[in-house]
Amino acid sequence: MLKKKFIKENCVTCKQCMFACAVRHSVSKDVFTAISEVPKSIPRLTVSIRKDKPHMTVCQNCAKPKCREACQYGAITKYEDGNVVIDQKKCVGCWECVEACPFGAISMQTEMKVAINCDDCKGYDDMACVEACKTEALVYTVKKEALVTAGK
Repeated sequence: MLKKKFIKENCVTCKQCMFACAVRHSVSKDVFTAISEVPKSIPRLTVSIRKDKPHMTVCQNCAKPKCREACQYGAITKYEDGNVVIDQKKCVGCWECVEACPFGAISMQTEMKVAINCDDCKGYDDMACVEACKTEALVYTVKKEALVTAGK
């Protein structure tokens, strides 16, 4: 499983990572169509400025996720690879996980009434945010080439 790393010194807060994430998770997967979709696709990560420096808010895949503990509906799973993912089909939009997350990494998709967090592009061979980052502020901690070379 690929993991990403944020290098704030390289970030210019262009937010291309957020845009690519929203398109990746849109219904159409198309940049031109995704903009006008209803419900609107939202990014699973946020880039902002905090204390005059770039900051990324994204799921930390906690060892003991408070969001999962708070979810009464079993919509949050921590997988063996460490990834914490919210299942939108099970989510009822109670927002308890949003309140429980100490990092503010869970967003509310109010039109669909579901909670959303970064899933590290589970099911894809790459991460849209990392691929979109031209300044190398987002990089893979395990290189894709190494995985291919190792036969994984």
